[in-house]
Amino acid sequence: MLMKAIEESRIAIIVFSKDYASSKWCLKEVAKIMECKEQNNLTVLPVFYKVEPREVRDGKESYERALTEHESKFGKDSEEVKIWKKVLSEARSLSGWHLNDENESELIQRIVKEISTRLNRTPLHVAKHPTGIDSQVVKLKLMLHLESNDDVVMVGLWGQGGIGKSTLARALYNAIFRQFEGEDKWFGNGSRIIVTTRDNHLLTYLGIDQDHVYEVRELNNNDAHELFSKHAFLTHQDSRIKTDLVDSVLNHAKGLPLALEVLGSFLRGRTKYEWESALDDISTAPKKEINDLLKISYDGLEPRVKEIFLHIACFFKGWDSEYVTKVLDSCDLKAVIGLNILMERSLIRSEYGKLQMHDLIQLMGMDIVNQESDDPGRRSRLWQYDDVVNVLSSNMENCVVKAILLKPPEPIKMCINPDAFTKMRRLRLLILCNIHDFFQGPICLPNGLTWFEWTGCASQIPEFSSGPKKLVGLNMSGGNITGCIKQFKEFQYLKYIQFSNCKSLVRTPDLSCTPNLEEFHSYNCINLVEAHESVPNHDKLQVLNLRNCYELSIFPNVLKSKNLKHLYLLRCRKFESAINYMKFLSFHYP
Repeated sequence: MLMKAIEESRIAIIVFSKDYASSKWCLKEVAKIMECKEQNNLTVLPVFYKVEPREVRDGKESYERALTEHESKFGKDSEEVKIWKKVLSEARSLSGWHLNDENESELIQRIVKEISTRLNRTPLHVAKHPTGIDSQVVKLKLMLHLESNDDVVMVGLWGQGGIGKSTLARALYNAIFRQFEGEDKWFGNGSRIIVTTRDNHLLTYLGIDQDHVYEVRELNNNDAHELFSKHAFLTHQDSRIKTDLVDSVLNHAKGLPLALEVLGSFLRGRTKYEWESALDDISTAPKKEINDLLKISYDGLEPRVKEIFLHIACFFKGWDSEYVTKVLDSCDLKAVIGLNILMERSLIRSEYGKLQMHDLIQLMGMDIVNQESDDPGRRSRLWQYDDVVNVLSSNMENCVVKAILLKPPEPIKMCINPDAFTKMRRLRLLILCNIHDFFQGPICLPNGLTWFEWTGCASQIPEFSSGPKKLVGLNMSGGNITGCIKQFKEFQYLKYIQFSNCKSLVRTPDLSCTPNLEEFHSYNCINLVEAHESVPNHDKLQVLNLRNCYELSIFPNVLKSKNLKHLYLLRCRKFESAINYMKFLSFHYP
């Protein structure tokens, strides 16, 4: 009964006296108490009654004599005696009271007050259905170094909104708070501080090293299924009926606890047909309760970083991060620092060089843009085919569109007036893929455009309005173009040109008027004969890629390019005569 009482207790007080170690029952009790301290987070408070703590800690004097007697009785190698020695030694880490000749009644009053204070500190509510928490608490307890009272330890819980940081912090608090004294020993040695944040940079600012930062990630499939089921279903049989629908919800929530709880509660008790209707809706428009929480991270961003986030959410999820950096920089958005901030705020992540974000965060970003106006022409970004056609077919007197990315899975045709884009004076980014140019004449682009791509289907080179151009990147890969602009006049800012996989292209353009050119790609152009003599006349040219251009025979002396770092000429059969003066270059064979 005594051992069971110890197991069920929240606080245990051990009164160490001169003869305490003489009793094997007392030693069995203290062993059980220290076991429960380790396994059940039992709070242990010692009272050293007319005995020095070092006697208990080091087994000296009366304690040494008592343990020697036990060894002679039970044997020097007795496992039980070894345990008693160990738990008595562990008392050195315990904070309690020491009584010699002081007033005992005053000490008892202090003890009663302390116990009352501790008992009034109740556990925090964690969650209705805490799932996947326990294993994480175990990891965090190790990071807190609870065995040491020598310093202050700070641990940061970092992750996106709705991921369960606060829930985990409350569970961790409940697991350890009984080991600590009242909130008045604050920031003193032995204190443990838990910081939850969406911003990893804040943890760096507070001086928390990365060894003490715990990234809270999405639930695994099993835990996600369990959490959703507990919120969504009244009975186990009910969950079996909707197996295929459950999989759809889990795929949508992607392990985000907030989404699993909200969607589970919303769908609880509804029919199969209501589930199907609801899933059609939430796949395009996130639930307000989820959206509002996720949007907090977005609202705290600087304007330029907000622009970067919306570009990624609407256009660039899953794209190569290096490529997206070039596109964003062309729009003067300072991509490197902006992307770092978004990663610190848990809004995006980089996986194998690709930019990724949670599906619900992406929907939140798209929703921000869609909420700008019911009229697509008054939104900052367009990515839906019908919206683009609607805007390009209207008079667009008050068009505010800054970016368009249209990438249907299969090639489609668009019938657009040649000057449709020129009216879009705020347009900076235009990316078209799989769009057949069923235009009524040569397409004309606004001079303010900084990045233009038309890949896969183009058969014509776009024109620009007269005057200086702000274009930084041009990509016409995979088209059926037979020739290029004869001369890129007034393209002072152009850095990146891509004419790859253009099988009908015969010669590269005159690049004399592009002084800032850094990269030129025209690989897999199987009928390309001539690389224009202006190519090497660029001090800033770093990459020249002409691999798999089998018919290339007219090739300039690229040694004139002072900063050329990468030259790709694999399978260019007719440039052998140029090898002699290119022998000092490094060739790449990807």
